[in-house]
This record gives sequence, structure tokens and C-alpha cells, in this order.
Amino acid sequence: MLVTLALAWLTAFSSRSNTISVGPVLPLIHRDLGLSYAQAGLLFGIPVLMMGAFSIPSGLIMARLGVKPVLLISLTMLALGGGLRSVAPNGAWLFVFTALLGAGIGLVQPALPRLIKDHFTRNTGLMTGIYSNGFSVGATTAAALAVPVLVPVSGSLSWRGPFILWGAVTAVAALAWLFVPGGKSRGGESLAPFARIFRSKLCWIASGIFLSQSLLYYILNSWLASYYQSLGFSLAAAGSTVALLSAASIIFGFAGPALSDWAGRRPPFILAAVVSLGGVLGLMLLPQIYWLWPLLIGSSTSVLFTTGFVIPVDVARPNEVGAFTGLMLTVGFGGVMVGPPLVGFLRDATGSNLYGMLVLLAIAAGQLWLTLLMPETSPRHR
Repeated sequence: MLVTLALAWLTAFSSRSNTISVGPVLPLIHRDLGLSYAQAGLLFGIPVLMMGAFSIPSGLIMARLGVKPVLLISLTMLALGGGLRSVAPNGAWLFVFTALLGAGIGLVQPALPRLIKDHFTRNTGLMTGIYSNGFSVGATTAAALAVPVLVPVSGSLSWRGPFILWGAVTAVAALAWLFVPGGKSRGGESLAPFARIFRSKLCWIASGIFLSQSLLYYILNSWLASYYQSLGFSLAAAGSTVALLSAASIIFGFAGPALSDWAGRRPPFILAAVVSLGGVLGLMLLPQIYWLWPLLIGSSTSVLFTTGFVIPVDVARPNEVGAFTGLMLTVGFGGVMVGPPLVGFLRDATGSNLYGMLVLLAIAAGQLWLTLLMPETSPRHR
């Protein structure tokens, strides 16, 4: 079981390191390939759209074939898409390889809660916190190393070097799963749970919360560095804000699910939403404290992200976990497609950051409302 948990962590690490590696080097890609702001935003919009589109198919494949085939197929797609971005000669091919990457992530993420449901019957929040820490560490590592380390050592490859590295790490994860059982489920399950889950009010509330945190996280990963560059910060300082956004999630992404075993799921959700709202207001009103607001928003979105994965484990039967998680991720990631391109379009059209910030503020307010509607799901606190 410990080996499975460790590989689940590496799988989570791979999915985030490949995605977040774009943000810090976006100004270099923008310059080299001649992309507009709106086109550059598609580098974040396309993956999350594919994540949403492939989350429900992931549950269907799990029901028929089992968990391990999903892990192997998805990690192979993720490794190929992530690595091939390094040879993209223009924006069109970069978008194609980015779509393949996003499809791989969309397939892999619903499999991870099912692993927890299959292998662990107690302290599910803690176990979720452990593997989901890989998301946080992967994002932080990719963001922190990109500009100061990986781009310089890549030489003439420039922004392409980090893509090669994280694609190779994902390939290692795929090979490792060949030698480890992917879960107790063997496939051949009924597809009836999908119809039941789609009628669940709780699932739709959880999906809305997941959408709100995804929008905040991916919009800021897309545009935070560019936002601070437009305020006069250096590329290194502006890029560090993306690393700070992810760094906070290392602690809080683990702590949220773990503490929810003790306090219940609802209190961390509400507190995180309040912190998100405060962080967005800080970016708007006091941007000069550039290190604080990414830390706050990174911590709050990570709590909502990782604790959200515990909800299906709490309330769904084993053969329903894939359906619940699939719907949650389809809504949560599918809707994000409009976020980064919209903010980029508003920047192109107005030449100002204000309207993008107002979009973030509206998202944070809606997130707080949804968390207040969220019922308690922890078996210990119902």
C-alpha cells in the first residue's frame, strides 16, 4: 500500500509540474513564437478544457477496465504531450501537444481518489493529503526552477528545456506503474452510478467549488507574472510570484484534508474561501506586497483542491467514486477554459489589468457563497 501511495504522489507531481511549467516562461514563449496575449492564454485554457473533457471518460474506462489501465494510458499521453511541446515550431503545434497533455491529466486525476477508496478505509483525508501533496510539490518545483535554473542550463533550448525534463519524469512514473498493482478494482463494473451521481445536488455544489478554485488558480498562473511585469517588476521577481502561489500549497494542500479528518470538511472550505477573497482584494489594492497575496491565494485554492478530492471518498460507494470525481473535474476544469483567455482578451482590448482583476473578485465572491451551501460530508461529523 505504501508503494501505491508513493506512486500516486509521483503521478500527482507529474500532472502539475507539466502544467505549471508554462507560467514562468510564458513571456519567453510569447516573444519567440509571436503569440498574442489571448493566444498565450490558450496555453492554460486548452489543458484545463481537456482535463474537463476527459474526466468522465476516465471514470467510464475505470468502470470497464480498472484503475491501472487508466493510469498507464493517461501517463503515457501526459509524457508524450508534455515532452513534445519542446519541439513545437509554432503556436499551432504547441497547442496540439498541449491538448494531448491536458487529455492525459484529465484521464489520470479521477483514478487517484479511487485508489484511496480501494486501499484505505480510515483517515481518508490524511491519505488524500499525502498523495495530493504531489500536486503542490510538482507545481512549486516547476515554477521555482524554471527561470533561475532550468532555462539557463538549457542553453539555446531556452523555455523548451523544462518541458523535456518534466516529460521525462512523467515517463518514469508510467514505467513504474507497470510493476505495481493500480488498485483492487478489476473493471467490469456497472455504469449505473453515473446516472445517480449526475442527479446529486451535493455533487453539483462540490463541482462549483472546484470550478471556482480552478479558475482562480489557473488565471493567476497564466497572468500573475505578466501582471507584475506590467507594474515594473523584473522577470525574475514577477516569475517568483507564480512560485509563491504554488509554494503555499505544499503545506496547506496537505494540511487541509488531514485537518478535515478532525474538524470536518466544511470549516476548511469556508475559511479557504474567505482567504481567497482577501487575497484577490490584496492584489487589487496593495500589489506592492507582491509576495503575500500569492501565498494567501495559493494556500486557499490548494485547500479547496485537495479537500475536494476527499468528498467523493466520503459519500460515494466504490463504483461511484469515478463518476463523482469525473463530474466534479469536468465542471471544475471544463469551465476554466474561458478564464485565462478572457483575462487575456480584456488586457488586449483595454490595455488595463483592472477588468481581469474584477473577474477574479467575482469568482472569489461566488466561491464563498458555494462553500456556505456545502453540507458536512465527513462520516465522523455528520
